[in-house]
Amino acid sequence: MNTFIIIGLVMLFLVGSINLVIPTKQTRMLSDLRLKARKKGFQISSLTSKQKFVTKNIKFVCYSLKNISNLKNAHYVFKESSLTLYDPIKLKFDENFEEIENKISNLPSSILEIIFNDSYISFLWNENLGIDELEKIEKQLKNFSI
Repeated sequence: MNTFIIIGLVMLFLVGSINLVIPTKQTRMLSDLRLKARKKGFQISSLTSKQKFVTKNIKFVCYSLKNISNLKNAHYVFKESSLTLYDPIKLKFDENFEEIENKISNLPSSILEIIFNDSYISFLWNENLGIDELEKIEKQLKNFSI
């Protein structure tokens, strides 16, 4: 009787450990998404690079893309129903501010926060939305010239 219990426990342990090794559908989807994003030129930042973002939710991931736009210093945060300027305030007095605001308002609503600096455009978004949403974001950011 004891041997059956031991054999049963060993079988349960083996089945459990095999399930840990096999990737889930969600894990495979994220892996494919990140591979495709890398091929398109995106950089997926580590947790330490999120320090510059206001949003601290770990559910969202920071992706970066080379900045080919004229906008070199801006930080927008999603508030209420749209992206609003967070920093620098002096951008509001720029002669192209309305054009910048129009371009920002045309970005997909899946972007929760976006930072433009000299070399990269970094943004927070939910990876679970998939490659189609990432391609929409990429298209909008590549056409973001002022």
